[in-house]
Amino acid sequence: MVALERLSRFLSFLLRHQAEDIPLLGFDDRGFVYLRELVERVQDRFPDVREEELLEVIEGSDKKRFELWEGKVRATYGHSFPVDFENEMVEPPQRLYHGAARDMARTILHAGLRPRGRQYVHLSSSIEESLSVGKRRDLLPAVLIVRSQAAHADGIHFYHTGPLFLAREVPPEFLSLWLE
Repeated sequence: MVALERLSRFLSFLLRHQAEDIPLLGFDDRGFVYLRELVERVQDRFPDVREEELLEVIEGSDKKRFELWEGKVRATYGHSFPVDFENEMVEPPQRLYHGAARDMARTILHAGLRPRGRQYVHLSSSIEESLSVGKRRDLLPAVLIVRSQAAHADGIHFYHTGPLFLAREVPPEFLSLWLE
């Protein structure tokens, strides 16, 4: 039996990056693939995995990494290929946050937030969440405050999917550094 965490990581890989060695043929423009096709691809690698186990991972993710909709599944964030989130466009809260390695903070404040290998910048709704994300790259990360309502009023589009808000980029004039 495959551990659920290992299965979650494999699903994230498949649904975020369109792996060439394990192609999923049916991605639509919103990043969804049919559940049945996903089950077949996963069973190519892990023959004993049942659809019920996949559904447990998809629906039970505490970080809401996946979304099930009308018999299709997608990753909610982290895509390295184009995904259309236009239907999820929202007016953001007053502020959002982005955790980053300290050595990148000044560069980001100067150049703005850019997705760097992904399609969207990932933004958290709380300082605590952004600290947690930032700690993946730096034990004492910097937190950037995004004046998201002002950016939205200036034409920056924000999308809400899973636990995150996404934006294609955030110009530097909407950023500041959070200090404890």
